[in-house]
Amino acid sequence: MKQTKCLIINLVIFYLLGLLLFFRGYFIDRRYLLDTTEGKMKPTQPVIFLIIDSFRIDLAVSQHFTFFKNMTENKPDQSLFFLSFAEVPTVTGPRLQAMTSGNFPPLSKLLDNFHASEIKEDNIMFQMNKFNKKTLFSGDDTWIGLYPDQFTVKFPQKSFNIGDMHSVDQFNCDKILENLDKGFDLIVSHFLGLDHAGHKNNKVLNNPDLNQKLSQLDQIIALIYEKMPNDTVLIVAGDHGMANDGNHGGNSTEETNTLFFATRKQGKFYPNYMKHIPELQDNYQSTLINQTEYIRKISQIDIVPTLATLLGIPIPFSNLGYLMNEFFNSEEHCLDNLKQVWHFVETVHSRQGKFSYFQKSQWQNQYSEVKTCKDALILMNDIQGVARKIWNEYDIPLLNLSFVLQALIVIFFILVMVILFQAQQNDDLITMQQITAAFKHVLQNNKKLSIVLAILSIFLFLLYELEILITFLLIVLIAYIDFGLLLKIKKNHIQNLNQYQWDLIETPDSIKLNNRFSKLLQTAVFFFFLYKIILQGNLLLSIQQKKFEERYLYNEIIQLIVLSSVIGIFNFISRLIDTQEDSSTYCKVKEVIISCISAIVIYYALNFEQFYLTFQNYEILNQSFYMLYLPVVFLHGCLFMYHKKSPTLDKIIAQVGLILIDIFYIYPNAQIEDQPYKELVILHIPKIIYIISIYYYFSKDPIFLVLSCIVVSDKYGLAIYSYEILIFICIYYHWRNLVKFSLPAFFAMISLICQITWFIFGNRCTISSIKVDRAFVGVKEFHLWLNPLILTLFLLGPYLVGLIFIKYIGPKLCKYGELNERQVKNSNNLFKLMFLFNFYLQVQFTQIHSYENAGGLIDVQFKYIFDSVTFLIVSLLMLLI
Repeated sequence: MKQTKCLIINLVIFYLLGLLLFFRGYFIDRRYLLDTTEGKMKPTQPVIFLIIDSFRIDLAVSQHFTFFKNMTENKPDQSLFFLSFAEVPTVTGPRLQAMTSGNFPPLSKLLDNFHASEIKEDNIMFQMNKFNKKTLFSGDDTWIGLYPDQFTVKFPQKSFNIGDMHSVDQFNCDKILENLDKGFDLIVSHFLGLDHAGHKNNKVLNNPDLNQKLSQLDQIIALIYEKMPNDTVLIVAGDHGMANDGNHGGNSTEETNTLFFATRKQGKFYPNYMKHIPELQDNYQSTLINQTEYIRKISQIDIVPTLATLLGIPIPFSNLGYLMNEFFNSEEHCLDNLKQVWHFVETVHSRQGKFSYFQKSQWQNQYSEVKTCKDALILMNDIQGVARKIWNEYDIPLLNLSFVLQALIVIFFILVMVILFQAQQNDDLITMQQITAAFKHVLQNNKKLSIVLAILSIFLFLLYELEILITFLLIVLIAYIDFGLLLKIKKNHIQNLNQYQWDLIETPDSIKLNNRFSKLLQTAVFFFFLYKIILQGNLLLSIQQKKFEERYLYNEIIQLIVLSSVIGIFNFISRLIDTQEDSSTYCKVKEVIISCISAIVIYYALNFEQFYLTFQNYEILNQSFYMLYLPVVFLHGCLFMYHKKSPTLDKIIAQVGLILIDIFYIYPNAQIEDQPYKELVILHIPKIIYIISIYYYFSKDPIFLVLSCIVVSDKYGLAIYSYEILIFICIYYHWRNLVKFSLPAFFAMISLICQITWFIFGNRCTISSIKVDRAFVGVKEFHLWLNPLILTLFLLGPYLVGLIFIKYIGPKLCKYGELNERQVKNSNNLFKLMFLFNFYLQVQFTQIHSYENAGGLIDVQFKYIFDSVTFLIVSLLMLLI
């Protein structure tokens, strides 16, 4: 068994290396230029810069927020209201970098939202510090991670306590009011309450906490405006929007459409300035607000040159934004902005080869002819548009080589499964000596090829980076291993064939001749499995925005059920005409009836999950209490059957854990006066479950990890997991007589049910679908290691249940009476690998989709990350059960 696990471990290691190499070629951090703009300090207008987290533009004009509307109506020449477009990923860290450096952060900066790293390129804060400008910051501590030593005075607050919607915002208001007369050139304050109200309740519409938050922010901004000095400019901006479920990160209109508002008490703005430049009116129409009048759309990076000009500091070196001349109506400021942008374009072209020679020459001609602000803005807009498309870099040679490596890993997967199948059939002890001998045989017979490959490796090292060399060597290594495994399989086949012919001579009566009809069925099921792979590929290669992915999965599963039912009928006919089979006609008919009933139950269970739980937001569960509490009884029954042969201590701990989960979800919703222990239940029962999960280390039973998955899934998770397990049971009874024809197709069905359950929990392909509130079950404050771990349990749950079902059902598929212990263990490993193989194919399709849409559909890119991480965790757990 150690040798078998060694093969599986090698498989996981190779996959992990292939994954890391793909990530290395795909998520490349932009090569920053560390130059800084030199210049002289100019007259300063004090600025109060308020960032409101997740401030979607329609919320800014809702009935709960009236300040902006009143100002634009009553003081149109002293107010500006723009639609600010946030680039993907729509999370705080990258958005702050865009609004202070004036450049597009790469996808790799997504991690700055969780653990911010210092921004090295030139930015507003650095320039303010260089000229000894007096600055104050309060609010989201992400700013301090990005700019650790740039603020004169700072009051950072923790940003991940989504249960706290008011204290940080009130603290910010107090600090601003206390320091209005202290002579600060720039006051930056980041408000978090609106974002927390969305995350906590997972909705925007009909969210009383969010409406209350809007009213409070409305009053705070009005108060700050009333108290601020006459020479100060007040700017309010959102870092990003939020989807209707309160989350963000993707590229939907709700997540990218935020706002930019500015006002002052003396002097005036020029709100109609851009109407005289029709070339810059892109006719962008937001679906969130009624645009009876033209609303100017800006990019968030346009804030940087505008803010720098107001503050009297040089525009940061890497800025690609162009000035909002509605503030100044100045030809001089526009031309200064263009000089800075053009200097950056020339520098990045000469040092990094960005922008084509033809494009640069075309811009050079335009630049030489610029005489007015209009010409400058048009040219900068063109440069910004091109930069947005090409700014994320990809290492194409490394990506292509990683695909070759992944293809060889697929072959490795298949060969390992074939070896395990041979071992299960023939009680073969897999030894590393046999595999090593086959590997040495491949090397000895390909010495010249090995020398050529070694020389090629040296050239690759000299011409390309180290990652290319590593990938190439891995490809060569796994190719040799695949050949070695193939030799091992061929040798086993010859031995088995010789043994079969000897058995025919010795005991011809004991050998049952294979039915041609059975062979035909086996071939049909093989093509059936290939058809499933094609369906899965079409599904994952066609995912687009605003489509419910589980609908595709639902249709795919239904097609597989229908096809398997047809094959089952042909199998039934084959068994009826097979005179050598021992089963009676009554048993055969009974099995067919059970299979048909199971298929019907699967169909209706999928319908219930698909159309009631997903699209009716669990209303049927709320209306019919027994629909919620019956799953509790069902889960306890399943747990009892699962632990029938387990140690008594395991049974007791698991049942106690499930009872605690029942209390955790039922007690807070019970009609009990005052509910004295409600806070104790909500905060401490999850912690007890997390501790119980540690018992997995001693029992090696993943059911204890599933308890944590259930406790973080909300009360409807009890029902969803019940339906998943019920469908698994029905799949077993539906496929029980077909597994001898196609085990991979059986496990393909299981992997599809895991995936559709993942979607039914509310997950999607986009990062904005992450249920942030699930990461805070049982904890109040953010912990860098604990909260991601809790969230991982939520995402892992459906697949972990599938793996446990395979562990439970494996012995039944093995037919204990016919196989010895070693054959049973080989079979169990084979079943796990088949489950992982289907999952692995899913990961590969999402990887191909991410590659084909590089820089485009971020939704599938993050689905690839989710799938990859989950696959690795399930693979590691598989080795322990």
